[in-house]
Parts: sequence; structure tokens; C-alpha cells
Amino acid sequence: MEVPRLIDYFAVYGLNEDMPISSHTPTFEKDKSSSFASNFNAISSLRLRITNEDEVLMAAKSDFLVFYEISCKDGKRLWLEIVYGRINGKVRGTWNGRSISKIELYKLPSQGSHIKIPVSNPLDPVPVMTTGTNVHQYSHTENDYHYYLGNYDITDLVVAKRIEGFKLVLTCTYCETSGQTPINDIKLVAATLHQNEKGEMKKVALIPENYNYLNFPFGKNRDSYLCFRSTSDPLNIAFKAEIIEKFPRDDYADSPLNQAIHMFCFTEGIKLSKEQLSPTVFSFILTTVDENTKKVPRIYITCLIFYEMISETIAKQMNIIQTSPNNVYMPKALCLVSHWPFIDQFREILKEIYRLHLSVYEIPLERVICNLIQEVPLPDQGVTYVQYSIGRQKLFFSRPPAKNLPYLPDTCLEYLFRSLRISDIISVWSCVMVERKILLISKCKALLTYVAIALTRLIYPFKWDQVLISILPTALKNYIETIFPYIIGVSPTMLSKDIEIPIDAVRVDLDAGRVLITEPFPRLPDKPYRQLLNRLTDCANIYSEHDLVRDNVDEAFCCYMRENDENFNFNPYAVKDAFVEFQSQLLRNYQRFFLMPSKAGERFTDARQCFNTPSFLAYHKSNRPDNFLYKVTETSMFANFIETRYFAPEENYELSYFDEALKFKRTKNDPYFVKPYFPQDTSPSLFANDIGFEPGSVFQYSSFPRLNDSLFIEPRRILNLAGNSAPKPALLLKDDMLMRMTQTEWAKFLITTIYRVWFMSFAICMSRYKDYGNELIGLALHIMDLMKKNGNKPDEEIYRKLIEACGKCGLKEKVMSLFKRMKNQGIEPDACTHGVYVSAVAAGQELSKQSDQIINLKDLPPDSLCLTLNLDDVAFVANDDCPNCEYNLTEEDIMSGWEKSYSNYTTRCPTANCDQKFVAKFSVLLSSLDGTDPRAMKVEFLSPPLIRKELENLIYTHGEGSMLAKDFCDKHRILYWNMALYFSLLRLPFFFLNPNCKEDKIPDIVGNYVKQPRENPKNTNKPAPNWGYSANSVSDDMSDKSSVSGMSDHSNHSHNAYMDTIITNFMRGRSGSKKSSVPSDNQSTKSSTKNASLKKMFGNYIEDFRSENLNKGLRYSNEDKDGEVESQRKPPLGPSTKSRLSRK
Repeated sequence: MEVPRLIDYFAVYGLNEDMPISSHTPTFEKDKSSSFASNFNAISSLRLRITNEDEVLMAAKSDFLVFYEISCKDGKRLWLEIVYGRINGKVRGTWNGRSISKIELYKLPSQGSHIKIPVSNPLDPVPVMTTGTNVHQYSHTENDYHYYLGNYDITDLVVAKRIEGFKLVLTCTYCETSGQTPINDIKLVAATLHQNEKGEMKKVALIPENYNYLNFPFGKNRDSYLCFRSTSDPLNIAFKAEIIEKFPRDDYADSPLNQAIHMFCFTEGIKLSKEQLSPTVFSFILTTVDENTKKVPRIYITCLIFYEMISETIAKQMNIIQTSPNNVYMPKALCLVSHWPFIDQFREILKEIYRLHLSVYEIPLERVICNLIQEVPLPDQGVTYVQYSIGRQKLFFSRPPAKNLPYLPDTCLEYLFRSLRISDIISVWSCVMVERKILLISKCKALLTYVAIALTRLIYPFKWDQVLISILPTALKNYIETIFPYIIGVSPTMLSKDIEIPIDAVRVDLDAGRVLITEPFPRLPDKPYRQLLNRLTDCANIYSEHDLVRDNVDEAFCCYMRENDENFNFNPYAVKDAFVEFQSQLLRNYQRFFLMPSKAGERFTDARQCFNTPSFLAYHKSNRPDNFLYKVTETSMFANFIETRYFAPEENYELSYFDEALKFKRTKNDPYFVKPYFPQDTSPSLFANDIGFEPGSVFQYSSFPRLNDSLFIEPRRILNLAGNSAPKPALLLKDDMLMRMTQTEWAKFLITTIYRVWFMSFAICMSRYKDYGNELIGLALHIMDLMKKNGNKPDEEIYRKLIEACGKCGLKEKVMSLFKRMKNQGIEPDACTHGVYVSAVAAGQELSKQSDQIINLKDLPPDSLCLTLNLDDVAFVANDDCPNCEYNLTEEDIMSGWEKSYSNYTTRCPTANCDQKFVAKFSVLLSSLDGTDPRAMKVEFLSPPLIRKELENLIYTHGEGSMLAKDFCDKHRILYWNMALYFSLLRLPFFFLNPNCKEDKIPDIVGNYVKQPRENPKNTNKPAPNWGYSANSVSDDMSDKSSVSGMSDHSNHSHNAYMDTIITNFMRGRSGSKKSSVPSDNQSTKSSTKNASLKKMFGNYIEDFRSENLNKGLRYSNEDKDGEVESQRKPPLGPSTKSRLSRK
């Protein structure tokens, strides 16, 4: 789909007023006008003409005139002239509306030049026309006879015996009441020779089906019969539905409107009714093929059918006389077509559109429909509700997060469990799992679709790619006999027809709550089956033989409300979780049985090559062909699952979700893996546009209107919420997991998160140094070893990032080595990791285009931090003062005050009498490469989980190239300096953050870090950095772009005072002062295990971190004093700078 759309089309289906066609009439374009007569042709008159033997009568370019030669005798030819008033939808301009309903042949009494017809039998004689002037007319009525003057006798023109006083007359009867049906077609059928059972050749006339005939042989050889067909009662005819309206007017190139929708709206064709039946609403599913992607997406159509009085045009064509209370009504279908199964919301929208056309509304329906189709965005995955208001309804649309189960409306599950007992549901579900034919039977169309969707969603992580027809039209009834697996919904009446149901089809009678399985199916594993049965009994035992909600599901406006149910206990999330748990047990440890390429460039193409099925079955003790798992592994959907799982791209989060379900342990406190999701934001959609209408305008309709193009309006711009298919990191990083951690686990998690951020940023930046990929991977492995020594094992995400980076750099051997190392450490790769690995090994892709975004310092503005930044000589001051009590918090205090959260930016003062929450900050002292003035700035001190979330949000929003952008440290300073601080704290190399790091220095940097033992920072003798005499003013702004101070010049005295204050703060953590971290009597700190856990994890790191940065600060202070004379040349402070320094 080019642009994600909530709804593709609004369409209206019903009778074609110009030419109603029977649903049993062939509908080829050429047949409409010629080969097949419409059911509603009307013959207005008949005449007989006599010509000489050598004359031939032909219609003179008229569609309404037809001639048949019915006899030839004594050199004369007799022709039947048929005049149509309406033929194939065309109406003759001079037609008076009368039509013939009957043709008969009588011997009528005659008197002179007159024939007599009884008054009780209203016949019209067919005149016999000859050349010249002919008089044929009604003369008078006498003695219960109508007298007609003229020639009507055909006795001498056909082979018939003359009787004195009588004449052989062809008569017709005209429709006088609505109960009479006109003749719509006349044929002359000649008899042909046929061999009978005795072998004798006899002439036989084959009368067409549904035709009557005159039992009198015409023709010279008495071998032709006049046949005619009467129009059936319109109330007994099933008409073909056609599209009446649609919006938008033009089809989308990527998803044209399906031409078969009308068949599913009216499965047995359109039938007229003498009653105005109540509206019904249901949904159905169509499967299409995307020619561009070759995918087979499913289309969801929601349809509301209502009845309104037939139009005058249709009434005239069908010879229906509308007289109250004997009115005739015809159905129409309002449809919403979408790629998304929001069938409950669509149901309510159609009900409101139906209500609006019956009421007075301030804007026309055209504007309502235009707003609905073009101005309501598709929601994103798990973040935003889209709110849509129509009429008196306020509806909400939301999609689950990408890392979640496929969308399944709760209504579908509810009606499944309302229709069948739990044991029967499990049996049917088992048959779906082994790809049996499933025949759903119900008189309720909505119920068929609800149950079909539920069954196909409950087989997660598998996908049903076989035939799925939730409502089968009568015209496609032969689909039931197909040999392929299917899920098909039918009405009970369809099965009573000439249909041979396959013996292996499972019949599911949803109305009676019965399941008929004629062929045995494999039993489910005992323990998982009992567990599934018990769980479903606890949360979804709602079946009842007499369920008014289920039986009235098709009714659009049902009086029986769901709230009337007593003791209704249904938990859809518990149902989903029960089936996910069963699948988790059924496929336990399946990842272990994937086969990996043994050499670079080797490519697997299907499930047989990449999965060891015999070993998998042996592991589960399911080697026998009658085992349930054995049958499952033989299905095409299992093969598709394995192939998708193996070859999946990284963004296949649905499979990753199932891999997480395999690892989940259910407890009393946390019994469900499948949990409800609650989008954080709500995005109200635009109201229908009323521009161009006067205040107080009203619109009212007598019937559902034809849409007026002049009332449509150009759509307004809307947000593209569904533009990014990947899940927002905030959806994957949830606080509930952190809240359950102990203090020790939390402290360990902080360190692991720092490592994860390092590997994430390191892997992204590898493309900047593509020529030294091997050296960088060696450095990453060395960091992994350090992690293990410190009790922090690298997880799957870290390996995946490195594998992906190696793939981009073309290091296939390293890819295989990393993958093998990961598996040797007991990490079973999930779907994302498998996809990344296969792509890296098989595809052999070179570096991505992100490498083109390497920093180009020439393009930066003159005040960019990147131009002069020397990250190697940066010093950090990581303690801060409480704004309330002025207590000076050390690094441990700040870290202990963080909440276990991915979204809280504050820390808490540890003093007992304060407990103030505030955003802590750390100071950055940095020198420059060109010997210019140093800079000092304050940056918000964020927790590692926050840094991880912000980094992933940045990548999610702007892509990985944002880290390689030339102005990364300028645009994202909070993130940049927090990453630098944490990497420095854990002694991790962060040269890739340095915009001035030259590529040819990489081997030396890596070699020094890996091969040489690290010097104690306390005894370092590195040359002092070249500090200057000006510093930054300090800003307390919280925004990411302005949280770091800008440049300003100030006096040397002010600068020295400020820098001395910062340097003194280094010492407070070691000696104590007025605002020392050693509290006074009235500043006692709260006793907690937080500091103990953090000190145990971070103690050595923090001590070395303080010492190294203190030495840098002291060297800076000494050089700052030596340069005091030179600083006198600096320009004086401006007023704004002085005020900021005085406040500081």
C-alpha cells in the first residue's frame, strides 16, 4: 500500500435502475445487449403479416421489432411481427406501458366480417395484415360478446381444418393488474430428428427451459412451435447486485476496488420484499493478490443492508404498481472496505451513516463520507488512539504494538465461545492446526466471520494462508468440494442443494453448537490439553444453547443489550494467553533445531534445509505419525513459520514476541504473558468539513441519495501516524519489569545498560571506520570478555548489533564466528537475530548508505562544538547540590535517588529532612584542539535506562545515520555527554564519539586498549591539557538543544572563581565542606540498601573516575592561574553574562 489508509472505499450496492438483471443470467458484456434477454423485456403488441413467397420481412434497424416466419402455404408466407415496448433495458419512446401477458390460439365464432369474443374472456385478437389498407378494430358489444371487425382468420394460412361458423384466431391478453406478469421473449422452435429408445428416428421439438408453447404445429411441414416465456413474479426473482456509488471515485493504483464484493453482500442475489425488513450488518473477508509484492493481503468488508421503497423507474420496468399498503421494498448495501479488521468500529460507523440519511443533518452525507475516507488516519502501532466522531458515536481506533499478538477484536473471541462448548472449540482449533477443511454453518452471516477470524488468529504464531471465505455466495458453492484445506462459512440452506461435502471436512454448526468430525484427528498432548481446557473453563465458559446475543448478531439495531447477560464471565486476554501457552509448550526450544550455513555464501531456501525436523520431533517424543505435533510439522503453515522465522528481517516483531513467550514463566503474581495494551496518546480526527454552507443549513433525504460530486471537497492534511512500521522504543521498554527488581538486580542492570548503549553506538559507528572492521570487532570481543569478568554477560541484543555491523562491513567470517560464540554461551537466537544473521551471511551486502554521512567538519558552523572538541581531555564533575537543602550529592547519592523507570528524569535528595526531587546535573570541563579558550557546561544527569530509551528513540525517529551526522554532539548534547560520561565511568573506549578522531589512529587506539594494561588514573602523568582563560556560562534549560551552555566571554576573575568552585566540588566527595556529602546532625541521610548495592557495583569505577577527573581539573586550575596575565586582554563581560555568573 502506497500510503497507509484506515479505510479504502465507501461503496453502495443494489439494483441497477436502468437494467435489473437476474443473478442467474450470464453477465458477460456482450450478453447484456444481445444474446440473453433481460427478465423484464415487455412485448407491447403482435401482428400477423402475409407476404408473397419471394418476400422476406426484416426489422429496419430497430431493436424493438422482431419477425418470425410461422407458416408458408400456397405461395403465401405468414409472419409474426413482435413489437417490444422494452428490450434489454431500452424503452421505446412511443410505448404506452401496456404489455402482453398471454398468447393463445382459439377457434372463435364469427358473424359476417366480425369475430366474437366472450366478454368474460378479455382477449385481443391478433390482426392479419395484407398489402393495402386493412381495417382491424373493435366494433361493438352485443349479447355478452365483443365484436371485432377485420381479418383475423389464419385457417387458410396454416395446416388446419376449417369449421363452418368459426375462425382460427391468434389472441393475446394484456396485463391489467400487478399480479399479471408480461411475456418477455418469444421464440419459434423447429423440431429436429432424434433417435428414441427403440432406435427410431423421430422429430422432436426441444422446448427451452421455463418456456411455454402453443400446442399447434406451425410451418409448411408442421414441425415448428411458437414458444414464449413469461416474466416471473419480481418478488420471486434473485437479481444481480451492482455497484451504485463509491468513494473515492477513482480506484487506488495499489488496491483497486474488488469487483466481487456484490456477490458477498447478497450471497443469493437481491430479492424484493413486501415488508420493510430491519437493517442487518455483517462483515466478510476477501483475499486479493498484490501484483507488485506478490503478497496475498486480506480485505475486510463491513456491510449494512437496509430496505427502502423501490423507485418509480424500477417499478415501471418490473410492471409493479405501488399501492399502499402493498408497497414493494428493495435492499441496498452500504459497505466500508479496508485492509484492517476494525469490524466493530466499522459496524457502528455504518449504523450512524444509515441514521444520518434518515434524519436532518447540518452537512450533507458527501462531506461525512469524504471526511471518513480521506481525513481519518490509520493509527500507529501501540502508541496512539485515533478518535473519530460521527453522529452520536465517538469511536477509537488503535493497533497493538508491533511486538504483540496480531490484532484480534475481542468480539470475535466472544462469539466463538458463545457458539461452541470449550471442548468443541479445542477440537476445531486442532483441526485448523493440522490444516483440515473447516465448514462453518450458520444462518447469521456476522457470526460466520467472527468465528473465522478468531480461529485464524488463535493459531499464532502460525498464519492461515489457505482458502478463507467467511461467507460463501451461492454462485461459488462448488468451492466446498475443493481438495485443498479451507475455512468456509455457509448458510444451512446452501447445504440442502446439490453439494457433495468432502468426507474429511469438519462441519461446525454454530447455531446448534455441534461439531461433526467424520475422520479421526490426532489427540493433543495430554498435559497441555488439560491445562488449556482448565484455563478456558475458568475464563471463557459462556456457551448457552439459547443465546439471544448470538442469535441476533446480524441485527443492526437489536433491542436485546449485552448488559442484560447475568453472570457473564469472559476474559479475552486470558483466552489468548491460554492458547499462546499451549503453543509455547508445543514448540518448546524449537530454536535449537535450526541449521546454520557452514560456510560463507551458503544459502538456504526452504524449511527442509534450515530446520532439523526429525530431531525436533524426537526431542518432543512425537516421532509417530499419529502424534499431533508430527501432523503439525507436515503442514504448509509450519513450513512457512520456519522459513519466516529463519529468513525474517529484523523488523519481524510478531515472531520475536512469541520467542519471548517461550521464555516467560507464569507465576501467581504475574499469571499472564498476554496483557492488554493501552496507547499513551489520543489523536482526535478532523470533523467533517462544513465550509461553503450557510449557518443553519439542513440536509434531508427521502431515500439513500446518489452522491453529488459538487458536494465533495479536497481533503485536509492529516498526520501520517502509521508511517513507521517499527515499534516505538517506549513500547518495548516498560517500567513494570524494572519495578520488580531488587536493589542488587537494579544496580547490575544499570551497568549492563551502559554496556548495551556502548555496543549499540559502537556498532552504528563501525561504518565510519570500515577499513578497520577486523580491529574493531576484536575490540568488541575484548569488551565482552571484560563484561564477563565483571559478572555481566553479553545478551542477545548485543550480539545482534555486532552481527548486523559485521554484515554491513562485509565481514562474513566474523558474522559466523559471533553467531557460534553466542550459541556456545547458551543464548538461543530469536527471530530478529536469525533474520539479521541470515541476511549478513547470505546476502553479502556491503556497507549501508549511512557510511556516506561521515562527519564533514568543513560544513559545520563556526561555533560548532565539533570544530574544537578534544574528547580525550574532557573532565567531568558528577556531583550536584540539592536545590532545597544545598546538600552536595555524590555520584552514588544521585544514582541511588533514581527511580526504577525509563521515563523519570529526577533523583531524590538523600537527607531525611529534605527528600526533594530534582533533576541532577553534572559539569563538563573541556579543552580545545587549537589552544583557544576552554569551555565549561552543565548537563542533565540521566540514568542509563533513560539514555538507552533516548538513543533508541533517536534511531527510531531519525535513523542510525543521526549518530553519524556531522552535528550529532551539537544537536543532541544531553545524550552525547551522558554517553561520554558513562563510557568514561566504566573505562570503555569512546573514540567513536570524538568527531576529530582520525581513521588511521584506530589500530593504535585499539591496540593500546586491548594489549596494554590500563594505568591507574590516580597516577597518570599525561601532559596537562591546554586550558585557556574563558569558559561557558551555565544554562539550566532542560531542552536537549539548549541544555548545554553556549559560548560567552567573561572576566578572568569570574572565570577563576567559577572554575575553582567546580574543582572544589571534586574534593567534597573526599574531604567534606560546608555543603559536604558528609551530613550534619540535622542533615542525616536515610538508611537504605540502595547505596550499598550501588557502591558494590560502581564503587571501584566511581573512585577511579573521580581520581582521573580530579587530576584533570587540578591541572586545568594550575594552568588557568599561569595564564592570568594573558587573560587580561580578554574583553570585559557583558551585563547578561555577569548576571548569570552572579546567580551561579
